[in-house]
Formats: sequence, C-alpha cells, structure tokens
Amino acid sequence: MAAPGLRRFVLLFAAGALAGVLGMTLLPHDKYLRYQALNDGTAPTAYWIYERIHDDPAPIDVAFIGTSRTGLSVHTRRLEDDLQRLGIHAKAANLHIVKNGVNMQYVVAKELLESRPVRLLVVEIIEWEDRKPHPDFIYLADPIDILEAPLLLNLNYFSDLARLPGRQVDLFLQTQLQRHGLRKPDFVPPPYEGSNLDHAEYIQTLDGVRHPRDERHTAEQMAALRAAQDRAITPALLPAALEQIEFRLPRTYLDRILELARAHGTGVVFLYTPRFGGPPEPPPYARLAGRAELINPWPRLQDVGLWGDVTHLNWDGAQRLTDFVAAALARRPELR
Repeated sequence: MAAPGLRRFVLLFAAGALAGVLGMTLLPHDKYLRYQALNDGTAPTAYWIYERIHDDPAPIDVAFIGTSRTGLSVHTRRLEDDLQRLGIHAKAANLHIVKNGVNMQYVVAKELLESRPVRLLVVEIIEWEDRKPHPDFIYLADPIDILEAPLLLNLNYFSDLARLPGRQVDLFLQTQLQRHGLRKPDFVPPPYEGSNLDHAEYIQTLDGVRHPRDERHTAEQMAALRAAQDRAITPALLPAALEQIEFRLPRTYLDRILELARAHGTGVVFLYTPRFGGPPEPPPYARLAGRAELINPWPRLQDVGLWGDVTHLNWDGAQRLTDFVAAALARRPELR
C-alpha cells in the first residue's frame, strides 16, 4: 500500500520542482541588467551595445558583428567619413564582444535585428571554425536560446542550463531593488559614449585612461607569436565525413544569423579578419560562398608593421582595413 503512495509523492514532488524551475526561468527582469553583467575594466562593450540598440535614435545602417578582431580592426567613424566621401550617408556601429564563439554573435544579431531596422549586417569570419561556444553566452542569451542551443558537442549546454534559473532569479531581484531605489550595482555604466564606440585607434578603460593602439613587433617576433598560436589551435578531430557533427555549433548559429537577417530584410556580407600570416582566403567561407559576399582585405595587410599582435591589427592596420571595407560597402545595393 505504501509503494503507490510513495510513487505519487515522488511524482508530485518532481512535478512541483519542475514547475518551480520553469517559473524561475520565466521571471521578468530588466534586460539591460544582463548587458551590465558582462563587463570588465579593460575593453567593455556589452552595456554600450544595449544602449546603442535601444536608447540611441541614430540609425544603424551598417552593423559589424564579431570578436575583438572586428573590434580592433573597424573604426566606424572613419568608415562613415569614407562612405560620405563616396556619396553615401550611412551610420555604422561596431557591436563586437571579445572572445570567440559564434553563439554570442547570434545573441547580438538577434537583439539588434529584432529591435530596429538595419540595412546591412557585416559578420566576421576567420581562418578556422571555432567549435566551442562563447564562455559568456549564459550572461546575454535569452532563456529560449539557452534552452534551444545545440546539444551535440556543446560542452557548455548543461552548465548553462543549470545556471539559468539562478540567473533569472538574480535578475528579477535586482530589477525589483532597482525599481525601489535599493539596488547597489557592482558595475555602473559610464555616461553614454555616443553612437560610435571604437577601439581601433585607442581603448579607453573605465578609469578614463586612453591606451593607444600603436603596438608593433618585428617579423621574427610575429613569427614566434604565430607559431605559439598554431600550437594552441586544435585541428579537426573527426574524419571529414563527420565535420558537420564536429562543427555543428558554429554552423548552426551562422545559419540562424543568416535566417534572422533574411526574415528582417537585412543584407549580409562576411568580413574576413585574418591573422598575421593567415591564408589568403578563409577556408570556412568555401561552404558559404553562395549565401553572402566576402570582403577580403588580406592582400592589403601583409606588412608586419600593421599588426599589434598575431590576431589584431594596430591603428595603422585598422585604418587600412577600414578604408578597404568602406570602398567595398559603397558598392553594396543596400547602401545605395
């Protein structure tokens, strides 16, 4: 007689626990608090990305999505001036977030495209496919995107899922405290920094200090840096026939970005942001060639003096890349 009662209790307890977890996941909160959580004192951008998308009435005609390679390579104010000289009036925004992980680029693209019209999305592509998810995806992603993330070979899926209810409760409580003037935040965004937050010429840390991006290395030093990075890159582990499984995560999110753009009538172009000594064409683009054009500045970036380190241009290199990109964008029908 006790066994049926015990089973009923266990089932009711499990159902109640599941309902509680689901309830926590659905708790409302101020999304801006998410974008304040992912910031450090070195080169923060997340809080500004939210402000630029939601609070600044200036249009975003051209949006750059990517990692620090894009952030340190594209100077949007210079790009706007270049386009103006070519007879095109357009506003650009560099919405990069540091660290690799295409799932984070999807999060930013979704926040942007579902919030305001964009004429052209410029998506970073590099010389290799990063199979790993962005380590900070859990901070910015919508709950539905955490639940619907690819499971296969996604090393962060279950940890993100486990952290989601706690994140939602914390954000809900912070929102309530904020509403009543009781919140004491760990991070306070600076006053709005304008429609263009560019890190290509200098990086201004939160203490107000500007750090010019004039780094340079000798050819020998750059070769050593490149060799060190080569040792850190994990090559494909599965046979070529199984590459769709191994690289399912980045390819899934690239597909989602392209689908989002198509659904919102936004054009897409890929921008190759190479590393020093990288291949003339990014191999991942071979499977994407029929879906969007590639802007490839590689031939203009072969001088060692244009590089701050093996994966990032210095200010001289960023100016050269920005001017090249502006000339390519001026030919795009979306900006005509």
